[in-house]
Amino acid sequence: MSKSQLFMEKDEFKRFVMIGALNTLIFYGLYEGLYFLSSGLEHRAAMSWVLAYSLGSIIAHTTHRLLTFNSNVPIEHSLPMAVGVYGCTLILSTISEVILIEMLGWHHRLAWITNAGSFGILIYIALRHLAFPTRLSTKETE
Repeated sequence: MSKSQLFMEKDEFKRFVMIGALNTLIFYGLYEGLYFLSSGLEHRAAMSWVLAYSLGSIIAHTTHRLLTFNSNVPIEHSLPMAVGVYGCTLILSTISEVILIEMLGWHHRLAWITNAGSFGILIYIALRHLAFPTRLSTKETE
């Protein structure tokens, strides 16, 4: 296995980006819907972010498991690890969301796209190595 494969596999990352784009559209739709429905509530952008992120993470685990990583890792391993990855990034991205919108005065959509892009790369690396770790090792032994 080359050093570059230890970090990320090119074709797999392409699939992650394509599937991630679909997941992002779903996440964004959930976010905008929740943002619209929460009109008048305090911290509505952060609240919408948390709820949409949580729902989107369930969808993302399934699509990445089946389509991105084509994983045969038991769900008893992948799901708790994915929940951990998404949970940690949810906390960090929500802090970022609050800082960008409420402290720095960014528009909520600019903060959304900044967070989604930044944390997307981190999520790929974490899922690949923690939730779906056997993808490259099984390929290597074939």
